[in-house]
Amino acid sequence: MVALSSAIALTLPMAVAAGPGKHERPSFEQLDINGDGKITQDEMKARGEARFKEADANGDGMLSQDELAAKGSERATKHAAKMIERHDTDGDGQLSQDEMKAGMKGKKGHDRGAKMFEKADTDGDGGISKAEFDAMKEKMGERHGKKHGKKEQ
Repeated sequence: MVALSSAIALTLPMAVAAGPGKHERPSFEQLDINGDGKITQDEMKARGEARFKEADANGDGMLSQDELAAKGSERATKHAAKMIERHDTDGDGQLSQDEMKAGMKGKKGHDRGAKMFEKADTDGDGGISKAEFDAMKEKMGERHGKKHGKKEQ
């Protein structure tokens, strides 16, 4: 248990340096700095420190909002490039609405909007009343609070 806690604590700087949301997961080879076929806690710590230093653009040992935002923007740019690469069927370097829809078919969340609408339309009349809207908003707020360890007040 102590080893697991330590491993989690040592990877925290990597997550912080990557900014909010998901971060790129390093490969085994990237973590096995000395190439001996094993990842040690020291190697995990070194990787986290390196990522932190990379994000610390001004070298002051602190991550500012701008530095965190820059790291997040870097990830978003990479993600956008991958999306275009995967879904740009006509090769124009842009995604049309049709290309986006085609690229999302079969993916988790594809019909998310329709499903959310159906859940909100509790009386099934094909429209969302103010009361249904407010109820869904409250339900989503409660779920969001639980997800992040917060309680609505």
